[in-house]
Amino acid sequence: MAEGLQLIIIILFSGGTLAALLVLLPALLPGRVARAQQIVQKSPGRAFVIGLVNFLFFGVLIAIFAQGADLGGLIAGTILLALMMVTAVGLAGINQIVQGRLYPNDGGVKVGLKTAVLLIAAGLVPLLGWFVLTPVLLLISLGAAIIALVRRKSTASSGIEAHF
Repeated sequence: MAEGLQLIIIILFSGGTLAALLVLLPALLPGRVARAQQIVQKSPGRAFVIGLVNFLFFGVLIAIFAQGADLGGLIAGTILLALMMVTAVGLAGINQIVQGRLYPNDGGVKVGLKTAVLLIAAGLVPLLGWFVLTPVLLLISLGAAIIALVRRKSTASSGIEAHF
């Protein structure tokens, strides 16, 4: 019984802190989150494929390093934390997209928190949320954030901004 209560407390605490992170990241990294948001809006399929390929690659690396001793575990944990940080940038972009669609005239922290809580709650739905919605959102977020972090800005001679 106590284990079940501990799990519920951990899920609620983690969900609350994740919601706060999703609202805070656009203020901390506005350019990266805005680019990730644009990528998700324009090409979610491409972001999904890039996220899936990178997840599989880094997942294999994490599994290999996790087999090692202390140093291998440290490297695996560092790679996992880096993937989580990058994915959080993409999730913040998705949170802003959903916020704009649900509350087109409203903005601010309260609306952002509401939207983040709705996204997290949708991911907690048994089976469909666990095995479909959450993995798809995480892979799209990872792919969009990787594209946003890797892609460089350059200005064309006409003054129009082009992204490569």
